[in-house]
Amino acid sequence: MNATMTELKSLHEFYRRHLLDEVMTFWEARTGDDEYGGYLVPFDRQGCSTGTDKNTWCQGRQTWMFAALCNELGPREEWLRLAKAGRDFLMNCAYAGDGRWYYLCTREGRVKDNHLSISSDQFVLSGLCEYARATGDEQDVPLIRDSFKRWYELLREPGFNQYHHFSRDPRYIYHGIHMVGLNMAQNARKLLGEDFVRPEADYCLDMILNRFANDEHHTVFEILLTNGSPVDSDLGRCTNPGHALESAWFCMEEGTYRNDPAIIRRASQMIDWAYGAGYDDKYGGLLAFTDPEGRQPPGFNSPNAFGENWDTKIWWVHSEALYATALAAVQLREQVMLDRFFHLHHYTQKYFADHEYGEWYAYLQRDGSPFVTDKGTWIKSAFHVPRNLLSIVRLLEGVETTA
Repeated sequence: MNATMTELKSLHEFYRRHLLDEVMTFWEARTGDDEYGGYLVPFDRQGCSTGTDKNTWCQGRQTWMFAALCNELGPREEWLRLAKAGRDFLMNCAYAGDGRWYYLCTREGRVKDNHLSISSDQFVLSGLCEYARATGDEQDVPLIRDSFKRWYELLREPGFNQYHHFSRDPRYIYHGIHMVGLNMAQNARKLLGEDFVRPEADYCLDMILNRFANDEHHTVFEILLTNGSPVDSDLGRCTNPGHALESAWFCMEEGTYRNDPAIIRRASQMIDWAYGAGYDDKYGGLLAFTDPEGRQPPGFNSPNAFGENWDTKIWWVHSEALYATALAAVQLREQVMLDRFFHLHHYTQKYFADHEYGEWYAYLQRDGSPFVTDKGTWIKSAFHVPRNLLSIVRLLEGVETTA
């Protein structure tokens, strides 16, 4: 029996409780570093600290998350306190000058890895924008404007390769940077205004919809040659369904903001491709990496640098897919999208959500058994899971159950 929009609407309070009582309480109880500022992020399943270094990605992401909760659900003293802790640590310890941000600091705030990356810049800027909105404090706005302009210059700079804290091959352009760039522009729009961010949003949106999304191969490529052509190699054929689904909902929200049905339809097409390739018809859920046809990527015969196999089940992939399919179901009233959402709803609650200690496991084996039960890692923080749960809560508030 197919799911219904009424059943979708009925999940509103469930997701609100899951967000606030099972996920955010895990982080609120332990992430704030009252001694040195900022956030402690690595925690095991029970919430015991497993590391104290402060990755700028996570500091920026969690600043955004706590501020976004205030902006979307109403201010709470604890959320504002935690958002300020992140903002202050970033401004006092991580700023490298010229609109750029260091990658890694010690717990005390000393720079430990002085690499610069456009990814760090993006997450910091989103966090600072959301914090300024939550507090009404405009002291950071001049720096935010200058940093936003600098980011856009670097994005368009030929041969620029500081995408992550390690150098990437300058022969390629990367989907992930343009994807996060669109979302950063969406976040900045609320603070800096439409006219300021529109050129950057237009550029990133066009790159996603018309370059990385490829009609011939029915896929969203992760890398392209700088001329926009697919990369004819094993690396070029390795796709990331989670990134494609995350990118698609950014685009779908942008299409909704612009009242542009063509953007919404194109984003829906991206969801079809990514879900179709990533769906695991043996065990359910979504595979981490596939070729465009949904098979094991050529050359992906051992774990990557993050310890992920091609058939690993990853926390962020499933949280992004959860919201992408819910949004598409509401926007398009398509039964297939609604059924996909309910599959992921049941899958994530059965396998990822830890109803004993809170939050979600980081990684599952293909069959759904946990193999990394940590709740926080060097890159898993209070971001992907709560961001998408918050988005679902916001979405379901406005769902109409009749056509």
